[in-house]
Amino acid sequence: MDGELLRSMYHRLFHSPIAFPPPGCTYSDAIIVFIDVFASLCQQSHHWACDKRNWPPWTRRLKFPSYSQFKKRFNDPHAGQLIDEINQEFCDQLPHSHEKFCDGKALVIGGFSKDPDARRGKVPAGWAKGYKMHAIVDSCGAIDAFEVTDLACGESTIARRLIKHLDLTNVLLRGDSNYDSNLLYRDVADRDGRLRAPRKKPFTRLGHRTHHPHRLQAITLLEASEQAMNEHERHRIRVEQSFAHLTNMPFGLFALPNFVRRRHRVRQWIRTKIMLYHLHRILFHRQHLAA
Repeated sequence: MDGELLRSMYHRLFHSPIAFPPPGCTYSDAIIVFIDVFASLCQQSHHWACDKRNWPPWTRRLKFPSYSQFKKRFNDPHAGQLIDEINQEFCDQLPHSHEKFCDGKALVIGGFSKDPDARRGKVPAGWAKGYKMHAIVDSCGAIDAFEVTDLACGESTIARRLIKHLDLTNVLLRGDSNYDSNLLYRDVADRDGRLRAPRKKPFTRLGHRTHHPHRLQAITLLEASEQAMNEHERHRIRVEQSFAHLTNMPFGLFALPNFVRRRHRVRQWIRTKIMLYHLHRILFHRQHLAA
């Protein structure tokens, strides 16, 4: 499948106007993104991917930049915009629904790392140092929006930023207790959607604060019975499945390599992984329909 992904990206990049270098440049944006894609597929660094000896024979006729030329062009906003555009193009081809999920995935690094952007935060096993990917995932598995922060950032705070990029009309957004926030309920409602997240301490009194009507409705629905809470958790398994697919494929996001440090590099690494993940799902659906 990795070879098929690489060929699909080749046809997408080099059979379009972006295959030609922009004015004043020797190399096109297509070859810059193609090198980044190959590095991500092979779980290797950009320095490794700039060496033609590591590439399949059918790609070696391409004109490659040196590593220093590549880094200069890759850090230019045009390359990032191109990856974002292709990722959105792939994401739009997946069958979206009116049910979405918000969640976060910890990306842990070594405790003795000197990365100044990484912070200590809570993880399921206790405390660790690293980053966190915050994402809003559709029930079809598409990752509609994501952001990378340190581990110490609150999930509901980042979710408020992510929903600004989405159309939530008639959408039910499901989250865990970390997303039980009046401010998030308000922001989702302002975008014509509904949030449903359990409280950290269910079946307790609300106190004297003013609560958003949608939060009160969610509390009523989720705490009406144990079956309602179990039904909510059953639906939220979909986001865990999506993260499992993202992390368990050969090119997946199962860990941060030791050459991916600093927040902007972590975001670049994750961005390409998500683009390939969407392409993988498209090819999988096509094969399934053909069968």
